[in-house]
Amino acid sequence: GTWNGTTKVAVKTLKPGTMSPEAFLEEAQIMKRLRHDKLVQLYAVVSEEPIYIVTEFMSQGSLLDFLKDGDGRYLKLPQLVDMAAQIAAGMAYIERMNYIHRDLRAANILVGDNLVCKIADFGLARLIEDDEYTARQGGNSP
Repeated sequence: GTWNGTTKVAVKTLKPGTMSPEAFLEEAQIMKRLRHDKLVQLYAVVSEEPIYIVTEFMSQGSLLDFLKDGDGRYLKLPQLVDMAAQIAAGMAYIERMNYIHRDLRAANILVGDNLVCKIADFGLARLIEDDEYTARQGGNSP
């Protein structure tokens, strides 16, 4: 779609039976709190049925499809390393804000023009308490 007649946007809608409206809207709340140039930007939320989340449009789609079937198949190592660094910058921001994504994978990274990568799909993200993920002394790490 188009936002304000000028900006291309992606419109995510809640498909019946996939998740609760509350969980879907919680993703929008997280996206509102997390603002970074390596995270997909939230533009608007329609919170009444039918529920929609309006985000920035990423022209190349998911990183998974881009690397498997798109122009990403022809990238060289320096370009791939730059893309990985962009993703790491976004994840570092999420960590600084005391959130964890919990579903980082190529399908949840979106690619735009000029190989810009942004983290998307905050459906499983959650706020963590300061000591929640601190390793306990003598404990085993997974």
